[in-house]
Formats: sequence, structure tokens, C-alpha cells
Amino acid sequence: MTSRSFSAQALVLVCITLVAGTRAQISTSIAYEYARIVYPGAILTTANGINNSNTIVGSYFDSKSNVHGFVYRRGKFAPVNFPGASSTEVLGINDYGDIVGVYQVPGPLNFHGFLRRNGEFTTIDSPKAQFGTTAFAINGAGTIVGSYDDAHGFIYHQGTYRTLDAPQLQGEPHNTQLNGINKFGWIAGQVFTGGNWRGFWIAGKDWDFLEPRGTRDSQVTGINGRGDIVGCHDTTVGFISFNVESTEGSEGPEKFPAQHRLASCISAINFARAVVGNYFTVKQPYGFLGVPILTLQVTAPANHTVHSNPVHLVASAWGNNPMSQIQVWANFKKIFHVNGGELNANVNLPLGTGVRLAIHAVDSKGVTTKVVHTITVQ
Repeated sequence: MTSRSFSAQALVLVCITLVAGTRAQISTSIAYEYARIVYPGAILTTANGINNSNTIVGSYFDSKSNVHGFVYRRGKFAPVNFPGASSTEVLGINDYGDIVGVYQVPGPLNFHGFLRRNGEFTTIDSPKAQFGTTAFAINGAGTIVGSYDDAHGFIYHQGTYRTLDAPQLQGEPHNTQLNGINKFGWIAGQVFTGGNWRGFWIAGKDWDFLEPRGTRDSQVTGINGRGDIVGCHDTTVGFISFNVESTEGSEGPEKFPAQHRLASCISAINFARAVVGNYFTVKQPYGFLGVPILTLQVTAPANHTVHSNPVHLVASAWGNNPMSQIQVWANFKKIFHVNGGELNANVNLPLGTGVRLAIHAVDSKGVTTKVVHTITVQ
């Protein structure tokens, strides 16, 4: 199946995942609940995309190992097969229900991207492709991104194709893949350079990378309308980074975003921060849906700031269950709490540099999540 089983009937795990991001002075932490995505009767299912109506798209192998696409909406699966194709994969969906992906037919140019809009299929082939095109994502404006010949990224809009390749070292062969696009036209992808896959996102003319060159393999597979990005490392370790453009400022020394682990490899994220992806066992991968069940936002104090006692603390939390407490921990010791989901208080914290301040949210079912900051109190 192309790089990059919500069981209709069964919840398989609840996983509390700590994530932190910055938007101006706000840090966010989310606990997720996960469920398998399994196409009925399939021997393998992958989850590739999700829109803001929580419609999920993906692919599955049937009992004869034939590959089909699917759309999962309101508890029902619908197969997707490009007419006459030997295999079909659905990789992306927008808020109008337009889907994109790749299909295969015999012959020298045997991989083709496609768009299905209002039930009608259209082939998406870069005119520069020598052996194949893959359409990975589409936004509400109908702009499609993907790759051709497993070497070049492309953007397709209103009948026009444009090649878009990421920066590489001099002499390296082209190897760029574009995986996602949001409503602003920001693009997610990865490039093979310096011996590793290097995840990136593009906002306008601004290219930014997930990590320094040569560190570890990374893919940025999805980006939502908030500017959150998701992806994975080595197809096994998933991550989320919040609002990656919000603190950039001038284009001086590059600031790499904070990454925090999610369950295995994440394929896509919507505005509500629901995610889909795939996790891998010894035998095979499984698709999954992750839904936020508890969200914590800390407005004050900001990370890496200097304060005098008492320190003004502001946070709020909400989720699927009633809120129990917001707790304040300093250097691994609980020092304060409020009942409910709102914290707005002046609290005396330990003096010193490198004070570990952790704000915990706890709901009525015992689900927890936290934001951790390092501050100085003098």
C-alpha cells in the first residue's frame, strides 16, 4: 500500500497522551481515546484521512488480497474502486466529500492519481510523470497535492500542475513527497536529504523543517486549519506539534517545534484535533481513530519566563466528562488545586531557576493530562 481495524463495533484502548504546543502565550495538552478502524471482512485496513465532519477515508485488503479504498461516514463503510483499476487507495478527503488517491492499471505508466467529486472520477496525472502519480490530499478550494515518480512533489489546481520540490543538498537526486494541505494552502510533506527523510511544512513561501538535517527519519503527514501538524518517525512513533507558525517571528535561526508522542503513525488531523493513523504489530498494521476526550490550555505563565511570587496562574480544561480538578505541581510536589475546570489564582512557587511547573487537569473518570513548563521564580 502507498506509504503513508475504528472498528465499527469495538473500542480497543484508551490512551492518555501528553502533548504540548504554543500559540502566543497558550500551551495545550490533550488526552486521546483510540479505537480501531476495521473494514468488515478485510484482512488489513489502513486509515489515511479525516475531514471536519469526521468522515474517514482509507484502504483495505479483501480476502483475496485485492486493494480497495473506502469512505467511513456515520457508522457505515462504503467501498471505493476506480473503474477498471486493479487496485484503488483513498488517501485524502476535504470538507465537501471530494476524495483523492491512487489507482493501478497494467502498463508502463501504471500508477495514476484520481479525484472523485459528486460520484464522478477524474484521473490526476502530472504531465511530467514517467511511471506514476499519487494524489495524497485535497483542501476545500480543490487544490490537490501529491507526488509523481516517487521523486517530485506537485500541486494541482484548476487544471494546472506545478512541481514543488523541497530544498536538498547539492547533487542529491530529487525525492520529495507532499502529503497534506489545509484551508490556507499550507502544505505538509517530507524530503530525502542527507541520508534521512526530513519532514517539513510550507506556509506561503516559507519552508520550515520538523528537525535539524541528519537527525532521524521523519514525515509530516497532515496539517489542519489551526496550523497543527502530525506525522511519524520510522513509521512507528507518531507525534503532534501545535500551531507551528504561531511563534516563528523573523526567519532567523530556525526554531524547531515541540513534538509530543501520539499512538504510532498519524496520517491526518482535522480542526477538532481528531486524528487517524496506523499502528504496527508483528503481523500487520491496523488503522485507528483518536478522539480528544480531555483538553487543557494554560495561558499563564508562559514557558521559559521569569516571575516573582506570587505567580499568576491561568488555565482551563474541558472534555467528555465533568471536570474534577486543576492541580498545580512544582518540582514534583502538589502545592495547590481548584475544583472544576477553571484556574485563575496567584500562587507562591519555590524560588530558583529551572522550576518545574506542571498544571494537571483531572476529570470525573480519573482521566488526566498536563502541561509542563520550566520557569524562574525570584
